[in-house]
Amino acid sequence: MNGNASNSKKTNGDPATGEIKKFMDIIKGTDIEELRWESGETKIYLKRCEDNITPGAAAENKPENRNEKKTHKIKSPMVGLFHLAQSSDHPPLVMEGNHIVPGQKVAIIEAMKIMKDVISSVKGKIVKVLVDEGSPVEYGQELFTVDEE
Repeated sequence: MNGNASNSKKTNGDPATGEIKKFMDIIKGTDIEELRWESGETKIYLKRCEDNITPGAAAENKPENRNEKKTHKIKSPMVGLFHLAQSSDHPPLVMEGNHIVPGQKVAIIEAMKIMKDVISSVKGKIVKVLVDEGSPVEYGQELFTVDEE
């Protein structure tokens, strides 16, 4: 660890906790979704969760009937061009009717020749692709409608 780690706030006797909190503060308010950091034997991996649900909102999102399907919208992580395939000569990553799992790559957003994967955070079935191939998208724009399983 670097010299700053020993000066960072300790919680439960773990000096790395202060470093983690520092990284969380740094990425808060940015569009950074994942952060990996290594220093010596210390390794930190942070991943932003798409669903920031407050306790009151959690109750609102629950289906009232067990037979009623809960839908989820997968949103764009950044501004760019929407792509369903790795390249024009590859098949689409997903199509309507496909079943997906958390962590699965479902699309790619391209900005200035930099490719950003769109990753599913839910298990379910894609019921609608909301954006056409090659179309420009905004940060937070809905890309897919998914029936959660």
